[in-house]
Amino acid sequence: MLNQILYYFLWSFIGAALFALYDYLGYNISLRKNWVNIKFINPYRISQSLVQIIISLMLLIFIGWQSMVGFNILWWFWGCDIMFYFYCASLNIFKDRGNFTKQVMGNLTTWAWWTPYGLLFAKKGVPVKWQKLISQAILGLILTAAVCAL
Repeated sequence: MLNQILYYFLWSFIGAALFALYDYLGYNISLRKNWVNIKFINPYRISQSLVQIIISLMLLIFIGWQSMVGFNILWWFWGCDIMFYFYCASLNIFKDRGNFTKQVMGNLTTWAWWTPYGLLFAKKGVPVKWQKLISQAILGLILTAAVCAL
């Protein structure tokens, strides 16, 4: 039983890590191509959604629904964003993005409005405090583990 829970959890985490890596590379490339400032449709955001759907389907088909749901919980509870900043700090390919200390710890995160905390307590464009984001991500890990135990 424990092995199965760890198996599902590990695959949820791998899915989240792959998605966050795609986000890190794709977002920074979209900055350089100036897609971020496109008002109607940002090509990167379309591809990002497709990657999330593909990862979800792969987990569902090859691993199990628990891993697919766990991956999406990690994403929704801001876990993939934390991994994004990990890639920024560890890979630092683009050298100009993702300063966790400045952006997150400095309470400048205005793009977390779509998370559970953001939808319940924040408004789009208003910063969410770093303590709320970290707490939410930890809750996401706990919920992922719970789903993987089903």
